[in-house]
Amino acid sequence: MLFLRIGLGLLFIYASLDKVWNPGLFAKAVSNYRILPVPLLHITAIILPWVELLSGLALVINRYPRAANILIGSMTLTFTLAIISAMMRGLDFNCGCFSVTSEEVNLGVQKIFENLGILAGTIILEYRLSKR
Repeated sequence: MLFLRIGLGLLFIYASLDKVWNPGLFAKAVSNYRILPVPLLHITAIILPWVELLSGLALVINRYPRAANILIGSMTLTFTLAIISAMMRGLDFNCGCFSVTSEEVNLGVQKIFENLGILAGTIILEYRLSKR
């Protein structure tokens, strides 16, 4: 479980960095989903990357691992539902998942399965953490 905990933590630290450094570009990536109203868009683009970063760090250093894991699982579920919603509406753009500076279009079934794999990891980790 050490590998899973640290792996998920590092993944979310990595995912947060480009967003933390480029909040304006991340706001644009979030706006592409056409889900949030403008007032929530900017605050989300500022806060979400820091939640990802701090949750990832908490898992890596094993500080409040259950809370961090639940946050990561909740974010992953939310991201997956947003991707499914965008795909169902025919939107095609860079999801902003790991890089907001990339122009690569990466919405698709593969991204959903990647997220489901991450979600499965958080469920396994939560089960193991709850048994301590």
